[in-house]
Amino acid sequence: MVLNRAARKEAELRLGQIRRSVSIHVFTHRFEDSLSREVRQLAEELAELSSRVSVEISDATESGDLLRKFRLDTIPALVLTTKDAPEVRLYGLPLVYSFDILLDIVTGLGSLAEAKPELLSYMQNHAGQASRSLVTIDLLVSRYQNTSIEAAAALWRIIKAEKAGLGTEHIIGSIRIVEDFPNWVHRSDARQLPCLFIDSSITIPWPFTDELIAEKALFGHK
Repeated sequence: MVLNRAARKEAELRLGQIRRSVSIHVFTHRFEDSLSREVRQLAEELAELSSRVSVEISDATESGDLLRKFRLDTIPALVLTTKDAPEVRLYGLPLVYSFDILLDIVTGLGSLAEAKPELLSYMQNHAGQASRSLVTIDLLVSRYQNTSIEAAAALWRIIKAEKAGLGTEHIIGSIRIVEDFPNWVHRSDARQLPCLFIDSSITIPWPFTDELIAEKALFGHK
């Protein structure tokens, strides 16, 4: 068992609030190491706590088409989806503060909450400048920093607002837990966490506003 009693109690409480089905797609290895095994078990334990959370498990060595579909580059990974909503990718084992991140996204996908009106207006007012190509946004977080929760919420707001305000899904949003993938700290040249790494070229440390993410990712940064 990966989740302790307190984590299970918190998850059960929060998952009880969702109103539509959410899928957690787990990508793991056929011959699992400890990290892959714990990521899979955590997803399975969440699904036991709510009938509206389902889990699908794929062996990466036999799932090339799915890896390309979801644009995954590292294993283990979770892809969080629901009907008519953009997906979010989470790399690594989401425990400690990153467990809050996982619950926030699952409950966000499973709720009927709309995007922030002011963010929608910002998106629509700048629609003419919107990128017509895919944009990768990697959020690098430490599971031991509580600011990671706020940073992930900002990323999720932008992903949701793009879909609602522009009708597009150009953002490929990923959350990467650096304790499990420390190479991303060096790759992004991050000097503090959490931080955004946009299109493998722009690094933005926390704190950042929703509008700044939209400006750099969608409106004319190229």
